[in-house]
Amino acid sequence: MTNTHDLVPFLKNAIVHYLDRSGRLLDIIIRHPKAADLLATKLAPDGFDTGFHLAVGMQFAARAVCFPVGAPVPEIVEPYGAESLKALHQDVLAAVQNAPPIDWSHEITHTAGRASLLQSAADYVIRFAYPNMLFHLSQAYAGLRLAGMDISKEDFDGLHKYR
Repeated sequence: MTNTHDLVPFLKNAIVHYLDRSGRLLDIIIRHPKAADLLATKLAPDGFDTGFHLAVGMQFAARAVCFPVGAPVPEIVEPYGAESLKALHQDVLAAVQNAPPIDWSHEITHTAGRASLLQSAADYVIRFAYPNMLFHLSQAYAGLRLAGMDISKEDFDGLHKYR
């Protein structure tokens, strides 16, 4: 049986991996002549735009490892563009890499939409923060694809090869 403390390096490595992927994506967006249009794309009229999904996804990376230990989580500054999202990315990456170890016995009170939740640190990280990070990053990729960007699962996870 794996001790939850043993999960910390794997969790941080996975989060840093997806932050790296997000950083590479931001580099592509920054060089695109219509970066603002790409970030403004919405999958649905009542949904977040692609840039905000990207920002929220990155922020959930920090929330997964910083919030359970009371470390500061970088804020999303609006209005945002590709350059400010790159700055957020760098702040989140530093916060994740510098966060102290998680106390898995800690309980976390937070909100999810309109729901008030009390979760153990492990439950919060594994069932809330990490999946929300992946959800919002996936939504950002989908928005960029909808906007016509030539990206694939290879760009999302860095594991697949299609080209």
